[in-house]
Amino acid sequence: MRSNNSIGFWISAVLLLGKRCNNNVVDARIPLPFLRGGSSSATATTTTKKSTTAVAIKKQKLRRRKQRGGGVGIIYINPNKIISQLAINVVHGLGEVGDKIQSDASHLGENIGREWDKLASSTKKFVDNIPIPGHPRKRTLKSTKLDEVCHTFSTVLRGNEVDTAQLLKACRAHVDLMKTGGPSLRLVAKDLESNVQKAERAFKTLPKDSKDLISLLESEKRLGIHNGDELEEKSAAMGLLWIRRSLAFQLDLYSSLIHGQVHPRDAAYRAYDKHLSPFHGWALRKIFPASLSQMPHREVFLAKFGGIEVMELNEEYVSLIAKKLTSLVRTWDPLLSSWKEMFERLGLEDMRRV
Repeated sequence: MRSNNSIGFWISAVLLLGKRCNNNVVDARIPLPFLRGGSSSATATTTTKKSTTAVAIKKQKLRRRKQRGGGVGIIYINPNKIISQLAINVVHGLGEVGDKIQSDASHLGENIGREWDKLASSTKKFVDNIPIPGHPRKRTLKSTKLDEVCHTFSTVLRGNEVDTAQLLKACRAHVDLMKTGGPSLRLVAKDLESNVQKAERAFKTLPKDSKDLISLLESEKRLGIHNGDELEEKSAAMGLLWIRRSLAFQLDLYSSLIHGQVHPRDAAYRAYDKHLSPFHGWALRKIFPASLSQMPHREVFLAKFGGIEVMELNEEYVSLIAKKLTSLVRTWDPLLSSWKEMFERLGLEDMRRV
């Protein structure tokens, strides 16, 4: 019984205490908005404050724009400045276009001029090659290599003196001419070129007072590089000795081309036996004649030296080329005689076989 009365007492006390809390204490339940970041009343207050601040900032910006004369929400644009810049851009663009047109026109003019020259040249050649009865066309030789040889050799012999530098230059031009003569002259041209190079190398090492041939030969002799009439293999004298013998061979061959009475092959054999064979050993006496056996007909040689095709050769061409070869042979004759006399006088005529 005491137990039941005790329980009743405690129940009454709890109920009384709850009623008092209801009347005097704030509801302690946590609202849902607090779980998302704060109470509902606090959130509303914060939002209101932010909106008020944003409005104030916008108003302040508008006032500043009005003070600068920019208007509300409008950016001021100066039309004169835009038009001026646009005009500048247009003028610049037109200038570039004009330069491009001028450049293209210049290149076009050059190309038209080039093509016109080619057309005019081709037309002239075509017209010149049209045979007109009773009016033979005028022919022009293109023998520039032969002309160069004739010209350079004509200035080598000056009185009794032989200009060494000019002589070597003329020999170099003659090598180029011989190379146009075909395979029959290839070996002779190679031998001549080798001796020209030998003489050129030695000439560059000698004193400046060795400009003429006799002075050059005397300078080498004073240096004691020779053994009597046995010449030093790499000396200028040795190169010049064999150059002279090669030119003597060429002189006889070209003479036969001028007159045309003997086949060039037979003329070459005779010239070789006279000027080169006595100084060649057994091997060279077999090799050189084999090369000379390929000598073509006279007309082939004349056409090659004239810089034309054999089918273009006629009496006028033959006469002009023969005239040039005659001039060359007449220039060589006294030159080779003086040349040989200098070697013999100084005891430098090396007679050994190679």
